[in-house]
Formats: sequence, structure tokens, C-alpha cells
Amino acid sequence: MTSGTLPPPPLATVPRAHLGHAIASEWTKIRSVQSTVWTLLLMIVFIVGIGGFAVLYSDDGTVRPGDDIISLGFGGFLIGQIAIIALGVLTISSEYGTGMIRTTLTNCPQRARVLTAKALVFFGLVFALGTAAIGVFTVLALAVLGNQAGGQPTATLLRTVLGGGLYLAVIGLMSLAVGALLRHSAGAITAMLGFVLLPLILGLFTGERIGGLLIKYSPVSISAALFGEGLDETANGWHLLGWLSGLTAVLLALAYAMVAKRDV
Repeated sequence: MTSGTLPPPPLATVPRAHLGHAIASEWTKIRSVQSTVWTLLLMIVFIVGIGGFAVLYSDDGTVRPGDDIISLGFGGFLIGQIAIIALGVLTISSEYGTGMIRTTLTNCPQRARVLTAKALVFFGLVFALGTAAIGVFTVLALAVLGNQAGGQPTATLLRTVLGGGLYLAVIGLMSLAVGALLRHSAGAITAMLGFVLLPLILGLFTGERIGGLLIKYSPVSISAALFGEGLDETANGWHLLGWLSGLTAVLLALAYAMVAKRDV
């Protein structure tokens, strides 16, 4: 040993890497990228801004007692999820595009751990901010139109706020899974936009039986049902959200399998 150098620390003092380290790494990455901040801000602006504009525009006597004023936020919510879809895809596909995925997997060779950390961080972030944005819109709607439309059941408001936040987190997690499967940002975003919009469009031009199923289970219909104005009167927004969550779990399982199988 040369003078001035220290022996390496004993192996026993080096902490073993675990999921918490991967989560901390992914949290640092997702919050330090400007595109993440701008995309989430767009989501909030769409939900609160467009919904708020609809509320203010309706403050002219057109809202009658008993009307569901929360449904005025459906348009902003529908557009806001596009930003979440893009962010979900870019959370993983951008690393494949820039080659940063090699560094990530070198530092953490356990690929399932990397994908789990990305999924947990992304899901938690979107659920928290999405729920907060819908909550702000709900407070705004009640403040402006609450006296005109009459009292809104607290349980209904909570279901809308929490259901909307969960929907955004689930559709974003599905986008992350598709991004991991395709590894191409534009292709994955296009696929997700097609998944959101095409079932409704096709349902309008197909037979009553098939078209009814396409419309009922389309993400647009799920969004509408969660906001109280379902395209299918028999649809239950929470049941449909459960179906969407199941499909997301399948795609995420496929993503785990493909990430573990690929060289990079």
C-alpha cells in the first residue's frame, strides 16, 4: 500500500442496494427534468383552467337546481389526460431514445426493480397532483355555482375527486407500460391516443351490440362516468375503472417480461 492511500472499506460496511434506492433515483430523475414539470403544469391548467372557464361561463342562470355541476369539468379532464399519457410514455421511452437506459441498468442491474421504481414514483406523483387539480376545480365549481345547483352530496364529490385522480394515475401507468414495450416515444404516444379515442369513434359506426360495448368500455366513457355524465347510463365509473386497471396490470406484466428479456 502506498503512502497516503486508505484501504478499501470492508464489504460488510457497504449497504446493499434495495428498492428504496431505486425509488430515490427515479424520483430525482423525474423531478429534475423540465419536461416533467411543464407536462404536469399543463395537466393542471387543462383541468382547472378549462373546467373553471366552463364554470364561469355557466354562471348566467343556465345551471338549475339539481344539476351536476362537477360534470362541467369533464372537458378539461379529458384533455388533461393527454398530457399524462405523454408523460407516462416519456418517463421510460426517453431513456431508450437517449441511451441513458444503459447507465440506469448498469447502476441497477435488477431490471424489475428499475421498472417497479419508475411505476411507483410515477403513479404516486400523478395520483397526488391529479387528485389535487380535480379537488381545486371542485372547490371552484362549488364556490361559483353551489348556491344555484343546490347541495352536492359529499360522497359524490369525493368519488369524483378520488376516482379522477386514480384514473389519471392508471392511464399514465398504462402509458408507461406501453412505452416500455415499444421503446419509441412517438409510436407509444400514438398507440395510447388511439386506445383512448378509437373505441368511441368506432363504436359510433358499428352495430348496436359491438358499438355499445366499444363505447361503454372506452376510456372516454370511463372518464365521463367518473364525472357523472356517462355515455352509457348503465355504466358504473368505478367498475369500468377496475376493468382499465386490470388491463393496465396485464400490460405492465408484459412490460416486465420484455424488459427482463431484452439486452437493453
